Amino acid sequence: MTRESQGDRRFGGVIRQQWSCFLLLMVMACLLKVQAAGLGDYWTLEQYYNAHPDQKVWLEELQREVDKDPVPVKPGVQNRPVRIAQVYPGLQASSYWSDSEKALVGRLKDLGIEFELEARYTSPNTQLDEQIRQIRELLDWKPDYLIYTLDSPRQKLLVERLVQNTETRLILQNITTPLKDWELRQPFMYVGFDHTEGARLLAQHFAKWFAEADYGVLFRSKGLVSQMRGTGFIQGVPAEHRLLSSYYSDSSREGGRNAALRMLSEHPELDYIYACSTDVALGALDALEQLERKDVVVNGWGGGPEEIEQLLSGRLPVVLMRLSDEAGIAMAEAMRRDLIGKPVPKVYSGQFVVLDDRMAEENIRHYETRAHRYSGGAHVQ
Repeated sequence: MTRESQGDRRFGGVIRQQWSCFLLLMVMACLLKVQAAGLGDYWTLEQYYNAHPDQKVWLEELQREVDKDPVPVKPGVQNRPVRIAQVYPGLQASSYWSDSEKALVGRLKDLGIEFELEARYTSPNTQLDEQIRQIRELLDWKPDYLIYTLDSPRQKLLVERLVQNTETRLILQNITTPLKDWELRQPFMYVGFDHTEGARLLAQHFAKWFAEADYGVLFRSKGLVSQMRGTGFIQGVPAEHRLLSSYYSDSSREGGRNAALRMLSEHPELDYIYACSTDVALGALDALEQLERKDVVVNGWGGGPEEIEQLLSGRLPVVLMRLSDEAGIAMAEAMRRDLIGKPVPKVYSGQFVVLDDRMAEENIRHYETRAHRYSGGAHVQ
């Protein structure tokens, strides 16, 4: 099927059901208790590639394209601009989502792909009704691609409806573990950084730092990301590291601060607090400052500008850095492959690096520049 006929098919059949009915179903579902998928309901990357070895080949091709200089598409490949709709939980201290958008836009321009982007933003895990409204509005625009995320049980139900009832290509960001139940009808692509892998890298770091320790875990709000980041870390540290306390937050900096204050009031003897996100980590630092405590170690997760600032100031001694722009670059390269008829891997998982306060500032800045090839304002290949 040609790209033109694919586009005609998408434009002619974007919505199979009336969206008023869809919205009503979603609102009703959100009022019910929806069963969250457990970690066993998702393929790990190793499991997925064992079951789908061809996907590994396509992933390796895409990774090479992400790493190298962009190769622009040939003239005449497009007969109209690609329409991209984006619904991001980007209203937070972490710059991950805004960096990803900048990388996507920058790479698309370097690839010579004509596109139109419509973006909407909410706070993470707190505004699902608003996200539903935004998605409905954007689908009326008939996009070729919709970039969204998956974390909470309610978002899972929403994604299932989207996969079943639209032909817009759905890209799920910040998740790299395909859901087993969707094997017969998966989203177009999963893009992000493997939460479990990142947690294990931090666990290895803390295991070298402390021969034995008492620690607490500060989760984000309840959801898949918290499960993977939290469970991956707890299972990764040695038995000599004793988990004394854990708290969920609302994924905000203030929520992280309040949870850390409660945790430290109950267990002032903690050696370190493992934080599952940037906002939660910054909140934990606020709590330590309020308590005038400098003896408790907190990690960063993500490696955005806020965390690098705290690392260099000595307040955040270890940071797990995503090579953040790789997610946006990978989506742009996947769209290029789609345009020219090449297979697109179902999953793309970017790379991590662990930074700590023993590193020279020039080395930290090197990784920071590499992680923000587009969002940092400079192209570093």
